[in-house]
Amino acid sequence: MKNTLLGLSCIAAVALSSCGKDKTPVQNTTVDEQEVITQFVNVVGNPNYADIQVKATALNTAIVAFLATPTDANLATARVAWKSARQPWEQAEGYLFGPVEDNYYDPTMDSWPLNRTDVDALIGSSDAITLTSVDALDGFSKGFHGIEYIIFGPGGTRKAADITARQKDYLKYTSESLLNTTTTLRDSWLVKPADYANEIINAGKGSTAFKTRKDLFVTIATQMAAICEEVGTGKMAEPFTERDSTKDESSYSHNTTTDFINNIQGVLNVYTATYNSAKGTTSLSALVASKNAALDTKIKTQIQTALSAMALITPTFEKAIYDNRDKISNSQTALATLQATLEGDLITFIQTNIKD
Repeated sequence: MKNTLLGLSCIAAVALSSCGKDKTPVQNTTVDEQEVITQFVNVVGNPNYADIQVKATALNTAIVAFLATPTDANLATARVAWKSARQPWEQAEGYLFGPVEDNYYDPTMDSWPLNRTDVDALIGSSDAITLTSVDALDGFSKGFHGIEYIIFGPGGTRKAADITARQKDYLKYTSESLLNTTTTLRDSWLVKPADYANEIINAGKGSTAFKTRKDLFVTIATQMAAICEEVGTGKMAEPFTERDSTKDESSYSHNTTTDFINNIQGVLNVYTATYNSAKGTTSLSALVASKNAALDTKIKTQIQTALSAMALITPTFEKAIYDNRDKISNSQTALATLQATLEGDLITFIQTNIKD
């Protein structure tokens, strides 16, 4: 996710294995690096991007139903669908590399905070609102947060009867635009000739994106650390420091804290090769544990600490920046600690142990 100053729902329980009395790192277990890569693609990457597209399709369907029958009940259904689509998208930010960044799908769908001035100006004008004109808008005037603004409204209190004909036009085409982008993103991993998943699987074996497996593992670890930094020092910091809830990521829906939690759930997904109820046969966690069990436990513990800290930000992030500030500070500390371990210990581990 992008914001103007940073170029850059449930918490999954983490079952941490006990090291017992012997704290000596395991050195002799063999983990196939290639299988770790394959499991990341097949269990996390491909299913996650497919899930985003499925949820965006459901969101668009709910919006079409609302536009046909604009009742408060149908509006509530669209809101649920919006939050549902946010979950896989925010989790995918745990590995924000490849087409999602190279082809600007991330800023196209999820720039924030929304430029309400431009959106309101478009809606208040006589300019035609079409799919083509919405596609031409910059990311701060469409995407997830454009939809959020219309269906939730400031404070999350908008009623179906309050949504004007021009707002409905904007909502219709912004939803279609978002769905089209999620479809293109999914296909960039799964469909030839793009087939980015194949580039990952063939790291070190002819991949143009990753000349070595080490390059890939460093990229994965770097992006895991990057989302920790973005949440802690970007998404949280600006509204927290300025005590300005309008700068929160998902302020209209009050989904901001859930967005943060899903970001770090994405880190856990990548590290353990898990997505929803699926679990890979091996993972980066298993690779680390095979050579340094203490580091593996440290990383998983710090992920869980960050998730648990963010779960205490109540009742919403929008209120917590005024009334529950210590919980936000604690979360930032936990995220900074995890970030330092990922970009320090984990990358050092990769540089030392991945030999191709």
